[in-house]
Amino acid sequence: MKPSFSATFVNQRVIPDRRSHPTPFLSTLKFGGRRGSFRRKEEGRNQYVDRPCFRTIALTFIIFTLSTLDAFFTIFYLKHGAYELNPVMDQIIQGGFESIFIIIKSLGVGLIACFLAVHQNFKITFYGMHALVTIYIILSAYHLACSYLFEVI
Repeated sequence: MKPSFSATFVNQRVIPDRRSHPTPFLSTLKFGGRRGSFRRKEEGRNQYVDRPCFRTIALTFIIFTLSTLDAFFTIFYLKHGAYELNPVMDQIIQGGFESIFIIIKSLGVGLIACFLAVHQNFKITFYGMHALVTIYIILSAYHLACSYLFEVI
């Protein structure tokens, strides 16, 4: 016996579709959630997900690590005769609060990186995170080259 295709389709869903509205921004701040990506390519732009992807987590970690390394290099160079150009950070360092300087610099850049990670599906954020990593890699290479050339380390 052949099935009849002339019958009309009846939606038998009991629960409403949860994707009827996009994921709100505040849901990215809570831990958990299942939405890590989108099923369709056109859905994934300028919308939030519950979990960041591995690339975003890696970029955030690299930005935080290289920023902390930059803070340590800054303190190192200040002890060898350099001076801080940022007047706010210079006041903190001159007050003898070098550890506070490292914490403020690391957490400041780390929080900015986390803010960018929450917005991972926005095009400007994609370019911004990659630009930050590139800038910090160049800055770290500069620090290492200066240390090697001037035999400071």
